[in-house]
Order: sequence, then structure tokens, then C-alpha cells
Amino acid sequence: MTDPIRPLRRALVAGGLLSLMVFSVPGSAQDQAGLSDEFSDPGSLSRWIPYHVAEGWPDHMKRMEVKGGNLELEPWTSGWYAEFHAPFLYKKVAGDFSVTTRLQARGKASDLPGATWSLTGLMVRQPPKTGKADWKPGQENWLFLTTGIAEEPGKPVFETKTTVNSRSRLKLHPARPGWVELRIDRAGPTFTLLYRYPGEDWVTLERFERPDLPREVQVGLNVYTDWYSARELHEDPLRFNSTVIKEGKPDLVTLVDYVRFGPAEMLSSAAP
Repeated sequence: MTDPIRPLRRALVAGGLLSLMVFSVPGSAQDQAGLSDEFSDPGSLSRWIPYHVAEGWPDHMKRMEVKGGNLELEPWTSGWYAEFHAPFLYKKVAGDFSVTTRLQARGKASDLPGATWSLTGLMVRQPPKTGKADWKPGQENWLFLTTGIAEEPGKPVFETKTTVNSRSRLKLHPARPGWVELRIDRAGPTFTLLYRYPGEDWVTLERFERPDLPREVQVGLNVYTDWYSARELHEDPLRFNSTVIKEGKPDLVTLVDYVRFGPAEMLSSAAP
């Protein structure tokens, strides 16, 4: 089978750059493309793994269905931060990869989510060693790129966040409402986070160096909303993750057109 990065590897060797980069062994382009989903068939959801099922947590997804050619996701009160969990659908991906999704974050009755900290996007996560039954703190290791509403109502943003041993660091970047493509490329320990609006070029928001993340990771879609309705649980992540709050004010509906996997985009045309 042809190595999809061999031409680039040769070019880097010729330019004396290979020693500056760390490559993991990539999966084939064909194998990774087989992970893709256009959400034209409701049966395709059976090929995604809900993290809460794999790890024994309750389901914080209020609604999940394929409708009109899109995957629609509507979470209960939740949040991905430090030890705290929210809905996450993933597939297992090994080696270097590129994953792209086209989605829209909106409210139930408006073009933008109505609750603060309502965001959705792509997440890359290391599987924790324990689940709910034998949970221990300090095991969350992940990164993501999401879009939606953060602290300011009516102000769309991108959120980039990296979490190491359950310690999170985030940045907010200006965004626009409507459909947008999000992409994460992995090249060894380097993760490049990009976005693109219709008819525009890719823009790089962030690069994270995560040599701690294993070769095989969980890659997929996350959604979270209405963080402050769970304020009384913010000092108790185990209780937060074990509780489905239905009396809050969640207001996020994610429409996902597709998720597409392929070989890593080793060189991006966009500057960081």
C-alpha cells in the first residue's frame, strides 16, 4: 500500500527539515475515509461511539437524530472543562489524520444559541484509564475546536481549548453565525486547528504540541451548553458528570452536515 505522506517526507528530507518534525505512523487514506459520515443514513449513528456508553456515565444528550441530511445534536446542561463532561461522539483514529466537519451552532428558536457557554465542534481525546465505576481525578487529556456562544450573549466565537491532566487552558476568537467548516490536523505531536467559511480560505487558529497523547485517540463531535445552570456542582466534578440536569436553560442545537476523515494535511497554506 502506498504511503500517503511519502512525497512530502522526501521533500522534507531534501530540504533538511525532516529532523525537525516527528511523524507517527499514519493510517491509510482509504481506512480513514471509511470513518467519514455524510449523515444521509440514520443507521450510520451506530458506527459512532458515545463516550458515556463506553465509560458508564449517564447520557447528557437531550436529542440526537439524523434529519434532512444533517445530524442534529441537542445537549442537556453540560460542559467540557477540566474534569467536567458533556456529550461526545467519537471514532477511534490511529496515527496522523485530518478531520473536517461542516456544522452550524444555533438556538432552538434563533440563529445563535441562547444560553452562554453553548459551543460545538471537533474534539480529540485520550481514553481515560477508568470510567464512572472507578473514576479518579486528573485523567482528562484532550483538545478541541468549537464554535458558538461563550460568556457574552449574542457574540459568536471560536473556542480553542487544551487540557492536560484535567487542567484546561482556553482561548476565545471572533466568529460569525451560520455554517462553518472546522478542521483538526494531526502530524505526530502537533495538532493544527483551522476554520473556513463558505467561499473563503482556511484560517489557522491554533497549534497545540501534545506529545503526551497516544497514537490512537478518540476523534469526533462534542456539544455543551448552559454551564451556569449547574453552578452548585462546579466544585464536585464526579457529581456533575453523574447528574443529568433537566431543569436548566440549555439552548444549543447543532446541525452537522458531515464529518470527513483523511490523511493528515502536513503543510497548511494558512499561517498560524
